[in-house]
Amino acid sequence: MNIVLSWDLFIIVFFSVIIAYSFIVGRNQTIKIIIGTYMATLAADGVANLAHKYLGGPTPIVKFLGGPSADEILITMKIILFIIVVVTIAVRGGFEVSILAEQRLPIRVLMTFLFGVLNAGLIVSTLLLYVSGLSLIGAAQIGTISTIGENSMLVQLMIENYSLWFSLPAISLVVVSFVEGEPLD
Repeated sequence: MNIVLSWDLFIIVFFSVIIAYSFIVGRNQTIKIIIGTYMATLAADGVANLAHKYLGGPTPIVKFLGGPSADEILITMKIILFIIVVVTIAVRGGFEVSILAEQRLPIRVLMTFLFGVLNAGLIVSTLLLYVSGLSLIGAAQIGTISTIGENSMLVQLMIENYSLWFSLPAISLVVVSFVEGEPLD
């Protein structure tokens, strides 16, 4: 059996790993990771945009240093900063999440799976957006997909629907809090 490494395989494996991890850490920790992912997305995008503004300009500093282009450095910086912030908040975040009262096992499993899928979609689409060289602020102007998405329908769907992946976890948290009837801690 020949396994072809592709972006589609990467997305499927990444979704599977994040969903499995969601079951390991539980629903509340998964929600904490979703919140951390939002913060990491904004922090990485903001820091990289500031670096581009002050270090990129018409004569980027990196041009004098040689090596990769300024865009490649900013993409790498966004991804590294994004991962660092998500992991730091997940492991050392100074807050706890307790969103749902105890439910029956099937409901807990379904909610953990739902939040795991939403978490995976948010993380994967953010990483793909960054790898494409795009910014969260400029995500509404996605016209052509970079070379990573040429042969992958999943990559195209993830990047083109980034706004949906970015908004669904927050909307689901609001809906669950109204359905549950208890305020968020």
